[in-house]
Amino acid sequence: MGSGRGLALLRRTLATYAPLPEKNCSSIIPPYPVLLQNLNRVRTILDRPLTLAEKILYSHLVNPEDSLANAGKVRGEAYLRLRPERVAMQDASAQMAL
Repeated sequence: MGSGRGLALLRRTLATYAPLPEKNCSSIIPPYPVLLQNLNRVRTILDRPLTLAEKILYSHLVNPEDSLANAGKVRGEAYLRLRPERVAMQDASAQMAL
């Protein structure tokens, strides 16, 4: 065995302890103020309650006034110009479709 001096230099720590560095998450946080402002513009145009899917979709419109000009009749009648922040894909075939 070695001397007691060598053991005194070792510090005892828990195996699970690992200090995490601070992360800068500003690049992955959606621009909530812009999305809410867009959604408020959509609400004034449509003047009716919105479903959750409509809130998510319409908050990403490029120009709500142009897209929803005919009282919001968009299903099967109009194209929407969307600006999504992020798109989640299932597998490689979805990435090829892009």
